[in-house]
Amino acid sequence: MTALLLTACGFHLRGDVKLDAQLSKVYIEGADPYDALVRELTRSLTTTGVAVVEDSKDATAVLHILKNSGSRRVLSVSSAGKVREYELYQTLEFKVRDTAGRELLAPQRLELTRAYLFDKEDVLAKSNEEEMLRRDMRRDLVRLVMLRLEALGR
Repeated sequence: MTALLLTACGFHLRGDVKLDAQLSKVYIEGADPYDALVRELTRSLTTTGVAVVEDSKDATAVLHILKNSGSRRVLSVSSAGKVREYELYQTLEFKVRDTAGRELLAPQRLELTRAYLFDKEDVLAKSNEEEMLRRDMRRDLVRLVMLRLEALGR
C-alpha cells in the first residue's frame, strides 16, 4: 500500500533518473574529459542508459560545460590571525542543445559551498577532509545536473 501511494505521488528513489529519448546519445563539450566532475557526470549518464559519445556528430544532444571551477577561501581566523575555518565552493555552468544547435536547456548555474574547521596540528586529516568534501560536492552537482536533464522530458 505504501509503495502504491509513494509511486502515485511521483516519488522515486534517488538515482532512479529517466531521461528523454532526445538525450539518448550525449556529447560533453567544453570540459576536460579527465576532470573528476566530468568523469562522475559521464558515469552517471551511462548508468541511466545514456551513451556518452566522443564525437558531436554521433550525438542526439550536446551538454556544453560553460564553467567548472572551484576554490577555497578563508572563512574565519582566530584572534592570533591564524586560519580557523575554510569554505570550499564549486560552480558549474552548463547548457544543453540538440545537434541542430537549438537550445534544449538554457544556461544553468549551480553553486555549492561547504565549510570545515582547520587545525594546523592535523594538516593531513584536514587535507583528507577537504578532498572528501570536494568529492561530495561533485556528486551533488552531478545529481543536480541529472535532475535538470530529467526535467527536459516533462
